[in-house]
Amino acid sequence: MSLPDFYGSKGGTVKSLVHLLFLFSLLLTTSLAVLAQSSAGTTDIEQLKAQMNAQQKLLEKQQAHIQALESALSEQQKMLTNVVQGGANGSAMLVPAVGHSVTDLSAGAYGDQAQDNMAAPADQEPPLAEQEKVEEELQRGPEIADVTPDTPALKLGVAKIRLIGYPALTTVFRTANSGGNVGTSFASIPYDNKVSGNLTEFRLSPQSTRLALRADLDIPQEDLKAAGYFEMDFAGSPIAGNIAVTSSSYTFRLRQAFFTASRGKWELSGGQFFSLMTALKSKGITPWPGDVATAQTLDTNYVPGQVYGRYPQIRVAYKPSQTFQFAFSVENPEQQVGKDVAFPSALSSELTNEYNTGSNELKVPNMTPDFVLKGYWDSKLGNGNAIHLDVGTVMRAFRSWSGGQVSDKNYSFGWGVGANFFVEVAKGYRLVVQGFASDGAGRYIGGLIPDVIVKANGDISPIHSYAWIGGLEVAPNKATGLYFYYSGAYGQKNATANSDGTCCVGWGYPGASNSADRLLAEVTGGYSRVLWKYENVGSLQWGLQYGYNWLYPWVAGSGPNKASQNMVFGQLRYNLP
Repeated sequence: MSLPDFYGSKGGTVKSLVHLLFLFSLLLTTSLAVLAQSSAGTTDIEQLKAQMNAQQKLLEKQQAHIQALESALSEQQKMLTNVVQGGANGSAMLVPAVGHSVTDLSAGAYGDQAQDNMAAPADQEPPLAEQEKVEEELQRGPEIADVTPDTPALKLGVAKIRLIGYPALTTVFRTANSGGNVGTSFASIPYDNKVSGNLTEFRLSPQSTRLALRADLDIPQEDLKAAGYFEMDFAGSPIAGNIAVTSSSYTFRLRQAFFTASRGKWELSGGQFFSLMTALKSKGITPWPGDVATAQTLDTNYVPGQVYGRYPQIRVAYKPSQTFQFAFSVENPEQQVGKDVAFPSALSSELTNEYNTGSNELKVPNMTPDFVLKGYWDSKLGNGNAIHLDVGTVMRAFRSWSGGQVSDKNYSFGWGVGANFFVEVAKGYRLVVQGFASDGAGRYIGGLIPDVIVKANGDISPIHSYAWIGGLEVAPNKATGLYFYYSGAYGQKNATANSDGTCCVGWGYPGASNSADRLLAEVTGGYSRVLWKYENVGSLQWGLQYGYNWLYPWVAGSGPNKASQNMVFGQLRYNLP
């Protein structure tokens, strides 16, 4: 049957109705799909808006956090720098201590306060316990200024200027009136058959006060480091008059003054500083006083047997590594005999001007400088503990009138060998052994032993001398130090007949004064504690030392064959930052 027949007469109307229903169904389906898509899109938009709002709040919180950190950092920077004008125009600017930058102070030393954005300026709050812990340091010995500076500096152009040192008040008590103020005269202890040997002495002294100026230059692109150093104290010869009556007007004394420059493995130093014969710590061969291994005593003459001197010199050091180094120095000479060497009667009037007897000032006609060579070795044991050895040798020349024509002279040579060894037997415990043997180098034993004698025929004969130090240095924590030493010096007697055949000339001869000492020795121990320290402000340090020293003469005569004394030192000092 055909379609027209199926619809019949009403086919047109039905056909129209079918088309209408089809179109309505299609429209309904499309509308439902569009509505479904619109509903899903609305949900996604709402979720996206919520995420954007959450991220915006997080960003605002982080921005506030950053602003608070910047504010705290700005406060710390104002406290540290005082004047921040920039360094481009060469103006002065405070540079914090090494290892304590502005960032370190805000994010490290102040701990949780910086993290909570609530760090207050240091001048408004006392130092935190955590900060004090960070700033603790090993107690400072008597010498200052290490090869690596650790104090704040004033930047002037490319240089960094530091003012360092300490004012110190020292108490001294001795059971014999040997004098010497804060530096003990070990060779002049009075015997107990003298009034002075039965009198105690006590005094307060500021003589240990030290002041130093240091300038450093570092040019990494040229591999150049240079520095200058000038150090003074008040331990010079006391002026006459009422020095201890009305006011203690102690004289200013040049202690050290030198320059040093290094490039690559070589270092050149010149000026007045510790002799190369002085023992070293495990910081390499340097001219810096804080790097020499002198005894840590409050006594400014250290201990009998200490091999040292602060002489004008020129030094060249070669440093292939931190483990092994060596150096050579040309040092100021001084042929000295002290007051107890007897010269031949026929030559005495002239020879007393050619050897330093203790009062010749700068008039001794030395022939050549002293020449010193030193080697340095530093390493670690299997357990990580430090071990160190440095060995030095000195060569000296002597010259004086022979007694013939005015142009006739006699010559002699002297030498000395010294070694310094220490080993860290446990963490914080260091065993120290130092030794020295010489033939004519008694001057290096703190000036305690004469260098030579002169025989009746004018020949020069060096005196054998020996010195030693054995001890234990302890650092139980970073603010405390203890030390214990046994030390001494020995001078071998050297005497001959006088030019007229009588006895005798030289040193330690029969009938000599009991001031010619055969042996000087001491046992001593001390304690030091940093009581208070604050970054860029300084520290307060207290120390205590007890010592018992004695001497034996070559000739006692009818008097005692020994002199001795007990000593107690106390010191309170403020270390400049």
